[in-house]
Amino acid sequence: MGGSEVYTHTLAKLQQQSGNRVAVIIPHIEYYNPGTFIEQYVYDGVDVYQYKETANPTNKAFYTGEKEPEGLDNFLNLLMKIKPDVIHFHELNRSIGFTVSHVKIAREFGAKVFITMHLSFYTCNTNNLIKGNQLCNGKINAYDCTLCTYNSMFKIPSVVSTPLAMLNICLNKLSIEKLLPKGKLTTLISMPASIERIKNELNELAQYTDQIIALTNWYKDMLLLNGVPAVKITVIPQALATGFNVEKNEPVTQAALPIRLVFLGRIQPQKAVHLLVEACKGFTATEITVDIYGKEEDTSYYKNCVAQSANQTNVFWKGLLNRDQVVETLAQCDILCLPSMFSEMSPLVIQEAFAAGIPVLASRVYGNMEHIRDGENGLLFGFGSAVDLTKKIRSIVDDPQLINKLKSNVKLPQQFNSVAAAYAALYGY
Repeated sequence: MGGSEVYTHTLAKLQQQSGNRVAVIIPHIEYYNPGTFIEQYVYDGVDVYQYKETANPTNKAFYTGEKEPEGLDNFLNLLMKIKPDVIHFHELNRSIGFTVSHVKIAREFGAKVFITMHLSFYTCNTNNLIKGNQLCNGKINAYDCTLCTYNSMFKIPSVVSTPLAMLNICLNKLSIEKLLPKGKLTTLISMPASIERIKNELNELAQYTDQIIALTNWYKDMLLLNGVPAVKITVIPQALATGFNVEKNEPVTQAALPIRLVFLGRIQPQKAVHLLVEACKGFTATEITVDIYGKEEDTSYYKNCVAQSANQTNVFWKGLLNRDQVVETLAQCDILCLPSMFSEMSPLVIQEAFAAGIPVLASRVYGNMEHIRDGENGLLFGFGSAVDLTKKIRSIVDDPQLINKLKSNVKLPQQFNSVAAAYAALYGY
């Protein structure tokens, strides 16, 4: 369902069609899924292998990097069995699962090693690249990043977080955090060390991979800012990862109320569905309707969002949407809303909306801004601001013809075979 998974699946299928042998390796975290280990299975014609990771991911030693994942030997044994020429990572972790340690083993194994960065956490501890209410330039700095983490993740006010960050930078020079048990206090104290780890691991990725693939130019600039050599970075832009036959949708001749808004994605806090629900409270069903597509989750966030919209007759929870229905469904709507509360790298759903011929109303974060030009092919609103989102929706309701203007500037996305071809050239096969 997720963008990274869809991306990997589509790439694997196209690589198979080019005559390559393709396998996907995933970690099996015993702590979460005891007794369900399957060494090999086939998904849509692609061989999938699992290796066992027996460690407890909540163990402090794994988060701090003091201890390596226990499944490294299992990973190496699997590589020896499969004998790959190319090992291509599509996301890492900082506790267990795939880590920089796995990248090092892949290099020692002798294969060509690549990593595609689908998220911004390689340079940002909070993964949102927002400092206060402003976009951060992404430069890794122990003090600034520690302070930002305290403010945004722990909600500690600046009057407290500023001296706390300075104190903990001093304490970390004495390695005090290594003497403390796992807990919130230790997490706060060790934050500067965690920031330094992010910086060190980025340097290691540049050292141990043949090439780092960025999906966007903005993230390439951020990697360069943090010392990654330009010769180690390749930009391969996002494309439409479906088999949809893209054809230009002509705008309707006469826009009309209600405006049909649609959200498509995971119902999670970082996707900020609550902002959309909040922003729509001031509109009637004759002005707008909102279709929300996403898997029903047994989480407090999902339940709270549904409860928040209980009295809104224009909000409809549609459940999970099959991948082959996405573009067709989006084409029945007027505008996609993407209220992300973090800097998504290059949201696949934007490509799907453009394939459907509709514009996007999105939060003003890097990943959205690279594709959406405010007032041309979409609209951008202030990060985390339900008030500004409401204003943008109001501008459409007051002038429905704005939808037609935005639609006329929507350009069709690239097909994913261009991505597969770029990777083939990069691999050298």
